[in-house]
Amino acid sequence: MKHKMSNNGVIRIINISNYIQEIVNGDLILTPKTLYITETELYQKTLLNSKILECKINGINISKLKYASILIHIYKMMPTNMILQNTTFNFKLEKINENGYHWHKEINMSMQNKDANLTFKEIIVMVKLNNLSFDIKIKLFNDEIINFKLN
Repeated sequence: MKHKMSNNGVIRIINISNYIQEIVNGDLILTPKTLYITETELYQKTLLNSKILECKINGINISKLKYASILIHIYKMMPTNMILQNTTFNFKLEKINENGYHWHKEINMSMQNKDANLTFKEIIVMVKLNNLSFDIKIKLFNDEIINFKLN
């Protein structure tokens, strides 16, 4: 946060609109607002070797913070035929754990994994398809932290 103190004791805070302001016990507390990137900006980032810090779907915190786990969480809300008609992933309706396929008992299907970028694109498609709210905070491999949200 940049600020200047003038000779007469006035404090000027640059870009104050980027902060939530509250007064507690006579103290001014400034908390940075969460800034969200757009879907277009998101797709220009690489998610390889990134780490999900927080994720909420419909306002509920998701505890398993891996892209595939979040996708499975969404799939669990959907009928199988809806998944199969709208997915970009390869599925088998039998228990297979080879050739990149992994069995997911939660959805009773084997899914062939994809990298973080492609898995995240699938998450976005499924969030939109199911009219879900989605809020995620990600730390990229270069330590940049990004926030993305769909309502």
